[in-house]
Amino acid sequence: MMKIGFFGKQNSFAREMLRRLKSENNGDEFLTWQSGDKAPSTKLDVIIAFDKVDSKEIEAQTKLGLLQMASAGYEGVDVHAATKAGVWVGSAPTTETGNGESVAEVAVLLMLAASRRLNEELASTHGRAQSRADKWEENRALFGKTACIVGLGGIGDLLIERLRGFGMILTGVDDHPEHAPDGVRAYGHDELKIAAADADYLVLAIPGTKENENMIDSTVLAGMKNHAVLVNVARGTLVDEPALLAAVKNGHLFGAGLDVVKDEPVSEENALLMEPRIFVTPHIAGSTDLMLDGTVKYLGEVLARYRDGLRSESIVNEPMNPRVPLRESPKENHLLATKHLIAG
Repeated sequence: MMKIGFFGKQNSFAREMLRRLKSENNGDEFLTWQSGDKAPSTKLDVIIAFDKVDSKEIEAQTKLGLLQMASAGYEGVDVHAATKAGVWVGSAPTTETGNGESVAEVAVLLMLAASRRLNEELASTHGRAQSRADKWEENRALFGKTACIVGLGGIGDLLIERLRGFGMILTGVDDHPEHAPDGVRAYGHDELKIAAADADYLVLAIPGTKENENMIDSTVLAGMKNHAVLVNVARGTLVDEPALLAAVKNGHLFGAGLDVVKDEPVSEENALLMEPRIFVTPHIAGSTDLMLDGTVKYLGEVLARYRDGLRSESIVNEPMNPRVPLRESPKENHLLATKHLIAG
């Protein structure tokens, strides 16, 4: 039996995930707690986390061997502290859980919502507007426009597949532009401003790290095409929010679609919500039946491998002295052998 900690905000999505994991791993003990509370035990074997995990949480555990995120992002984890303590850290890849497909769909939703001024149209429908602006130029079509995807990873590639059907011209920004999908003109990260200047839609699908905090600042925004749209389905830390608000208010940008903001959950007093041309959803992009099913399945596989002394493919660190030594799976060994043969 393993003692498994389930750490983070216990919303309905997390509770259903926990219920299913308990059902499928009924020989294990699951203990839950949220940020700010004391962990219910200091002898957890595994922590499954939805929230930030700092060094204190890690150092308080004496048996912890695996810290497994329930999402692809792990920027909130003190990976250095975990590695030093001999704890493996794993993510839940977007391509394995249904998260990528779900987030890509919301990116399209936000592009359409900003293009069709959905806030203003809904206000008219529900009687919250004095009158509806009757101007043909108030609404825009995606067809024929240029969409630049910043981050050509799992989500970015899936979004590109969906936008092809809208007849859009597709570009991208990535650390490895040479890996861009066919038909996508790619730029390196040092060419962000060049790519942004040619885009009608700039879509952020890149991890939030300290290095790219406020990467979409007033300079990038000012260099964007007049009446362009910014969409963010990644992390709120990527955008200088006051600069974005100013760019929309002064008419330089047509609008914005945001599933993430810096301060979450988003407050009713947030100035972004006061601007009708900025369409905001409450970080729901990944919250679908597809992702729930996929994440439960993936986490179940990770736990099964861990019991068998095998590491999952999504481990992001390499402890020198792991508390629980893990072997590479036969699949991973086969891939490594194939790489060596190809290299030779």
